[in-house]
Amino acid sequence: MAGRETVATLGARRSRLLRQWIAEELVNARLAGGLSVRDVARRVGVSPGRIERSERAEPGALTIDLAARIAPALGLQLAFSLHLNGDPARDRAHLALLERFRRRLHPSLTWRTEVPVPHPGDLRSADGMIEAGFGTILVEAETRLTDVQAVERKSSLKKRDLGADRLILLVAETPNNRKVLELHLELRERLCVGTRRCLSALSRGEDPGGDCLVIL
Repeated sequence: MAGRETVATLGARRSRLLRQWIAEELVNARLAGGLSVRDVARRVGVSPGRIERSERAEPGALTIDLAARIAPALGLQLAFSLHLNGDPARDRAHLALLERFRRRLHPSLTWRTEVPVPHPGDLRSADGMIEAGFGTILVEAETRLTDVQAVERKSSLKKRDLGADRLILLVAETPNNRKVLELHLELRERLCVGTRRCLSALSRGEDPGGDCLVIL
């Protein structure tokens, strides 16, 4: 990809992804702490509107300075690092997971990736979307699970904001992820359709019948 994109394009794309990631982390921390936007704005000393724009990852609102000020108000600390240019292993693993899943879909199902949330200024996007006659399915992929509640909350918000009918949480088959899922059996209750049933239905081009937890 680096050979086909200019430095400016690469930088802009990376900036968008980093803003989106930081914004999601800040929102998750605020919700986990039971704080309102006004609570955070009061602690930081800015307007609630500025916090709302920051949580939507708007370029002019979520600056390094503001993120560094919001973080301690939520019990966090902003940190960053620079790396030699190249495709991170995590990105490759993420794309490989989505591709393994895509190959299991019936040809009648339309598959799209990086589908943007259709709200002005909102830079979030779906990892994948399945479109079919029975409705739409949001697919969110995780190669390494850590905070299951944050992942579930983020996925549920995207499902709502994208107007999807179903959610598939796609998790890489690893010892770490299996261990984390064993500690959160409630996730299997909320995502009630398991791997075999979900993939079997999608391979036939049919509705899986509910939100799914797919380990692949």
